Amino acid sequence: MTLVLNEIHLLDGLNSTVLVAAADRRISSDGGYFGTHPKLFRIPYLHGAISYFGLAVFRDSAANTCRFWDWLPAFIKRQTGVRDLRTFAYNLRDALHQLIPADTLRKAPSGFHICGYNEQFFPDYWFLTNIREMKGYAPSRIESSYKAPGSHFLCRDAAKLGWDGQDPSSARSKVMMIYRNVDFRARAVVWKQLKHMWQFPDFMRPQRSADYRDYVRFKFEFIAHLYRRWGRKEVIAKPIDVMVWSVDSRQRKIEQP
Repeated sequence: MTLVLNEIHLLDGLNSTVLVAAADRRISSDGGYFGTHPKLFRIPYLHGAISYFGLAVFRDSAANTCRFWDWLPAFIKRQTGVRDLRTFAYNLRDALHQLIPADTLRKAPSGFHICGYNEQFFPDYWFLTNIREMKGYAPSRIESSYKAPGSHFLCRDAAKLGWDGQDPSSARSKVMMIYRNVDFRARAVVWKQLKHMWQFPDFMRPQRSADYRDYVRFKFEFIAHLYRRWGRKEVIAKPIDVMVWSVDSRQRKIEQP
């Protein structure tokens, strides 16, 4: 099991944004511990990252053992010439279909969070998965192939935050969009309760990109402690990987603390 997360914070519409990517390192098999390995990897040329959930280790089409924590960094390196998230996501889908036997995908949910910035220095989030339907917090229907990847922020959810599709100032300020996957039950409960502390004047909201990074890490580690201390199975566990980018689209400036 795992917990992967992306947050997009609009500080001043799309003029000033913070992008956060996070994942734990717990790898499970049949509900039990399999290993501790990274699930989150930086995509430096897209000012973003990719994380995976579900399928992690499998026999590829040549019957060799493949581990995503080894394969994804190599794939990222091979895609160095790519200049946009869309091309990266579609290239990933094509590569996965060549790599993973259909019989394997038919039995195992698999998904990828892909985030970064476009040529206008706007943040975006793309999603790639073989999951077709969810029931509660669990997949109820999976397929032997990945759906076409989609932009869930700029091409879908940004409009809910007021963006007109062109003017970065049309989007609302001091709002956020969250994308998470797999066992996010504890996250859904804990996040909602923790955010209430900002109503008290003696608590300071995150101000800098490092603050957003540290706050997400704190929430992940708190959830990991819940599973370690009281969970019947420790399906989310430390260490936690968190990456953050702070961008001013007007100055075309990107900071990575």
